[in-house]
Amino acid sequence: MPSPIPTPPDQWQRRPGNRFAGKIWLIVIFVILTALNYAASLVSPFIGSYGPGYCGALFVATFWNGVLLSAIWCRHGWARFALAAFLLAFVAGQLLFFPDVLVRYPVMKEDGIRVVVLLSAAYILAAAFILSSIDIRWITRPADPGDN
Repeated sequence: MPSPIPTPPDQWQRRPGNRFAGKIWLIVIFVILTALNYAASLVSPFIGSYGPGYCGALFVATFWNGVLLSAIWCRHGWARFALAAFLLAFVAGQLLFFPDVLVRYPVMKEDGIRVVVLLSAAYILAAAFILSSIDIRWITRPADPGDN
């Protein structure tokens, strides 16, 4: 007896990922996040006593972004989830920290809000992309024999 559910066409089936494309995506994500962290660090002189701590937090975020992206590059599956959790935790910490800065230093209201929203949106998009990308998921699979 034939199955009542028709077999889906080939275009409905998920395609296998591409390791080369996944590695290119990792490089692009690292460059964009590093550039945004640098741009956000340029606002630190305007937030007074919070400036050095904010620059330090951005440096630590850049460091751990690089470490976890390198772990993904080396096929560690847990690193995708750790990086996504780190990016979302950084956004949460930044959104908890920034209202106090806006109250103490009202000069930050216009450009500061734009910078924080842009950095937060980029981190959230990067986390969503890292978790959902087939190509990045394909990198974390165990290597096939003779595959780089």
